[in-house]
Amino acid sequence: MSPTADAPASATEASVRGKPQGLGYENLSRRLVEEVPELEDAYRKELEWWGEETPGPHIIYGDVLTPYIIRLLESGDDPGALRRAFDLLERMIADEDVEVGAVAVVTVLERLQDSDEWLKLLKPYAGPLAREAVRDLVQFWQGRLLDW
Repeated sequence: MSPTADAPASATEASVRGKPQGLGYENLSRRLVEEVPELEDAYRKELEWWGEETPGPHIIYGDVLTPYIIRLLESGDDPGALRRAFDLLERMIADEDVEVGAVAVVTVLERLQDSDEWLKLLKPYAGPLAREAVRDLVQFWQGRLLDW
């Protein structure tokens, strides 16, 4: 399909025109280390563990990002890294591709709602879409309303 007068010819042109660029499900795993560079080593180790197979975004975010967020929440270390991680999750939830948002909600936030302590600690970092998703998850899985 060739570009029309209204459609950008490339992703670069789309961003130049001010249209938001989606994160892209296919590139989501690599995007993690671009957004949270301190996860590069953990990401590489995960890829090595998988060998010839290529793990999908749900696996990468579940095995790399989620435990990292939990460690940061529990330790109180590096609020800047927590902010970057939750900013990424917020953009993922807002993405035009529902599969991108599903990685954030189903893989990361669903795990984080397992602990009341984690919920309390993540609240200042979660954006409005992540907060709404967490409220929905708590109501669904725990049958209670979260008073945020």
